[in-house]
Amino acid sequence: MEESKLPKGEQSRGRLLAAAASEFAAKGFHRARVSDIVKAAGLTQASFYQYFESKEGLYQQLMDEFFSRLWELADGGSKVTALGKADVFDQVRENLVALFRFFQERPELTQIVLYQAEAGEELHRKLAAMVSANLRQNQAAGHVRAALSPEVAAEAMVAVCYRLTARFLLTGEKPPEQLADEAVCFLAHGILQEKR
Repeated sequence: MEESKLPKGEQSRGRLLAAAASEFAAKGFHRARVSDIVKAAGLTQASFYQYFESKEGLYQQLMDEFFSRLWELADGGSKVTALGKADVFDQVRENLVALFRFFQERPELTQIVLYQAEAGEELHRKLAAMVSANLRQNQAAGHVRAALSPEVAAEAMVAVCYRLTARFLLTGEKPPEQLADEAVCFLAHGILQEKR
């Protein structure tokens, strides 16, 4: 929805959230100040406190919204399990396109969450655990090689997505669709020629 069609209070709140995301991404949580956030949003300190109790509360709101969608996207592998073999590649690609689009639409929050968040290692472990569980289900369905370690593959997949996001997506070098195609090719076929 366009900002001009939102009630004024929602517009102000949205401007504060957007300004905060930029400030946190540029300076980190501890160096970002409420005064800088309201200045960037074109609002006053009083208006800030109408919507948020504190800088911590604002930061938590940003993180909660981001994580809610991230967990939903990270669980995309569960959609693959019930599919026939012919549809697996398309679903994996669709899952990656959705993830990369989400990151592209929220570059500041992506930068904060994937690369600056103090709880980053815990996040990585949770994401890898979710991907690993989905890989196990897909092994049972016959979509993933039985010899593959779900834990190792999940860690590698999370790392690949992080690095591709930083190197190609957030720099604008590759759009989500191209990046998803190339990631699916790598994840599905690896780097070695098949034995003849």
